[in-house]
Amino acid sequence: MSVSRIYLVGFMGSGKTTVGRRLAKKLGWKFIDLDEEIERRARRTVADIFRENGEARFRQHEHHSLKQVSSLKQSVIALGGGAFLDPENRALAETTGLTVWLKVSFAKVGDRVKIDGTRPKLTSKEQAEGLYQSREPHYALAKLHVSTDNGTPETIADEIIEAVRKL
Repeated sequence: MSVSRIYLVGFMGSGKTTVGRRLAKKLGWKFIDLDEEIERRARRTVADIFRENGEARFRQHEHHSLKQVSSLKQSVIALGGGAFLDPENRALAETTGLTVWLKVSFAKVGDRVKIDGTRPKLTSKEQAEGLYQSREPHYALAKLHVSTDNGTPETIADEIIEAVRKL
């Protein structure tokens, strides 16, 4: 396999962390959840960073953390829902690995994620759906598209591995 990094992008509830862990295990690679990496480095939760310092400061943490992990070989990296919207982050991911959009319908997001304000930017169903629709065109820029509506994390990881082998 010529790819040494796989970046998973997609909306909240698309399966980036769950599928990412399975995918990394199957490949014998390291798994990195970028939001968890940010929390570890900042010693605060993503929600706390948003609340106390605002989204702009969070995005700075996000970009810095992405730059750090983008040099790690044999890694599956789950990006936060908004990370791929930034052109610099997108370019960094595209030049250092394979970008994979885990495509999920908004109906499935509602089944998988509480839309109750506990996650930043998810305060109501209407607000969440608007955010979903505004982000989809950015996610579509990823090189590989994989639906997560009907498969299991295992079958989705297998589908990604099969697609990577064909590249």
